Amino acid sequence: MKIALAQQNYHIGNFELNIKKIVTAIDEAKSQNVDLIIFSELCVCGYPPRDFLEFNDFIAKCYEAVETIKTLSGRNYKNPHRKYWCANWHSHQE
Repeated sequence: MKIALAQQNYHIGNFELNIKKIVTAIDEAKSQNVDLIIFSELCVCGYPPRDFLEFNDFIAKCYEAVETIKTLSGRNYKNPHRKYWCANWHSHQE
């Protein structure tokens, strides 16, 4: 199994930049036939979000960012050699 670690510098609330970094890492991993890519916790919203987690708008932007990442990274891309769907990360089996 080939594993990639995407340890990057994510910025709190900078969803556009964080999405770009995540999608770039996913594309790079795909090009290298990686089986699993691991991101740091809170990579979508940036770390540490602290009080921002109390704002519904911030949470909504997190969900929107995840949907954008799934779309840009090929959410419906299905690798026939893997048991799971790419970009759904962990829960959608064939």
